Amino acid sequence: MKGTFFKSAAVVACLSSAAAFGFNLDVLGWFQKDNSIDSMIEYVPADTALFLGGVSNEELVTSSDEMMAQLKGNGDAEVVMELLESLPPSKGLDFVNWLVKDYYDVAHNGGLETFQHYGLDIEGASVIYLDGVFPVARIALENEDTFLTLIKQAAQETDVTLGSETIGGQTLTTVELVNKDDVVLKLGFMIKDQVLTTAVISQKEDKVAQEQRFALAKPAQPMPADSWKNDGEAYNFLAASHGYMNLQNIANAILDKDSRTHKQVRALIGDDLPELSAAQMQCKADIVNIVSGAPRIVFGVNHYDVQGDDMALDFSYALEIKNANILGELNKLRGFIPSYLNGSSDLALGLGVGVSSDMVSPVLTSLWRQFTTADFSCEPLLTAQAKLREQNPAALSVFTSMAQNLSGVSFGIFDVEKNESSQIGANYDAIATITSEKPDVLAALAAQYIPILRGIQIPTDGSAVNLADSGLPMDTFVAIKGKHLVAYTGEKSKQVAEQLTTEEVTKRGMVAIAMDSTKLGDLTMNLGQLGANMGQDCTDLYTVSAALTSVPFNLNIREGFNDKGYESSWSMYFKDLAKFKNISRKDLLSSFNIEYLNEQCKWVAAGVETFNEDGAGTFIDTDEANSCNVYESRFEWQYAFGMIEETGSESQYRSSCDSEWEQQEDVDFTCQILGAKEDSFYCLQDDEYKTLYRYTRK
Repeated sequence: MKGTFFKSAAVVACLSSAAAFGFNLDVLGWFQKDNSIDSMIEYVPADTALFLGGVSNEELVTSSDEMMAQLKGNGDAEVVMELLESLPPSKGLDFVNWLVKDYYDVAHNGGLETFQHYGLDIEGASVIYLDGVFPVARIALENEDTFLTLIKQAAQETDVTLGSETIGGQTLTTVELVNKDDVVLKLGFMIKDQVLTTAVISQKEDKVAQEQRFALAKPAQPMPADSWKNDGEAYNFLAASHGYMNLQNIANAILDKDSRTHKQVRALIGDDLPELSAAQMQCKADIVNIVSGAPRIVFGVNHYDVQGDDMALDFSYALEIKNANILGELNKLRGFIPSYLNGSSDLALGLGVGVSSDMVSPVLTSLWRQFTTADFSCEPLLTAQAKLREQNPAALSVFTSMAQNLSGVSFGIFDVEKNESSQIGANYDAIATITSEKPDVLAALAAQYIPILRGIQIPTDGSAVNLADSGLPMDTFVAIKGKHLVAYTGEKSKQVAEQLTTEEVTKRGMVAIAMDSTKLGDLTMNLGQLGANMGQDCTDLYTVSAALTSVPFNLNIREGFNDKGYESSWSMYFKDLAKFKNISRKDLLSSFNIEYLNEQCKWVAAGVETFNEDGAGTFIDTDEANSCNVYESRFEWQYAFGMIEETGSESQYRSSCDSEWEQQEDVDFTCQILGAKEDSFYCLQDDEYKTLYRYTRK
């Protein structure tokens, strides 16, 4: 039971801390003052499992105002408050509820007003981290009185008595979150040197621990002073927001019964915490040593820019690998990624995998040797070593020999168009590539094992062979272009194939993904219609299309090993954000014509639904002549997080205008809004059977 309350309070604390940090949006500079991030880092314990820091500025805070405007009346605040209300009741949760609602009430007015409302410093720093298991958030204040007035207002309106304690000579304002089963947890607020610190404290902690949590005493081992700045330089992160998850600290916290985290949890939940087994104790040193080879996941924003209605956002994360021998071997696997996956504006979807096939067997053999010769004392690891020694990775060479000299494969699709005159009902524009030092040998192998290529001699001069001449029901060409064996169909793919002729094969990475949401959405819709012609249900594809086209964006992902570890970089470009429609509750206060998508991928009229301000709703359907109602339903409705939920329905139906009404069993209805526009949206009902509806305002 104690564990339940502990987790509940942790959820609340995380929500409040995340909300505080959420005000910190971005920055392009460093500010050396009492509430700078450098000063805050001095109080972060080195054994923290999670750290996130940033510094804000006015330009980038206000650049997100249009997106924040979508928060008004969207119903999300009600759902968050319902989530909090589902936790064990307390005055403290009422207090947090008030703050959540207050945030949603002001956030839609924009970042600048939000900062001013809470008295935050628009050019100040913020950090969030874990002190053992307890979350801590610290944020620079511009106006302390503004924040304190707000806290007092929250307490007054929720009938909460604010507590007051003295820690390290400073006043700590507290709100009780949990007080049950000998577990008392409080959310504390302290302002010192223009920095607000908010954190959870337990009555089972001594004052020394609380002083450290509220930055009144520095930890014995603080986070290295220059580590955050060094991460920014090493990974090209903006000062706006970047941090890390420390896997080595997590392993230590779990496996070391003397760690602060372990002691904190034991103090809170007592006998409910299982003892570490002898095997766990025995394996601690080996596991921590293994994890130390990949100690952290770092993450952050690399670029952020808003120009008019368009927004560009680049972010990345990386698994650091500190074992030089292992990283050196893994880097040998890097292969070739073709440039069209990053440079073609016509591409709907592309995927590339770059792996040097010649290195797979030797790299795995080297890693196998390093593991099987490692010095372990942990019984499970010793057993794993013994089993692996029985497996000779050299056997992989039998399989990799078939793929000698390969360095990458890729696939790109540009378009699918319906074509009644085509044997397959459509025209495709797509390309597939295989890169090899000896593409002619690869082509000869393909001619032996792929039936459609049997007997075909692919020229080495770059000219293409049309497989339609061999019986394929569409024009599809294969050719050797430089170091690449390509198969393509369509004009855009043909242009890419020609570009590959002179493209140098360099080891650029391991994975690449490119996507244009609008093009991919249209393509998916076309595939759905084609599938319906062949008797397939198109609901899933149509649903995906609606989701993709609701927010137009381009996405490029690059992943692979480098000198620091395994890194993944995401680049997103959002177009015409002003056209993006985030449905709010007030947008639903109307009557809508409803259609559903049938198995033939056709829209069929279903009736008219009306949503009223008081939370009541009606649904009616008429006969084919539209002369009378043959179905009527009344229900209660609510909306939040893009979900319409209808409950408590009272329904009746009849077969014709002259028939008697019959009562229908109550049925609850829930659907997820997709692809919203000014006067229409899709809504997906996903229970035992998926149904996609289209709502159009009358």
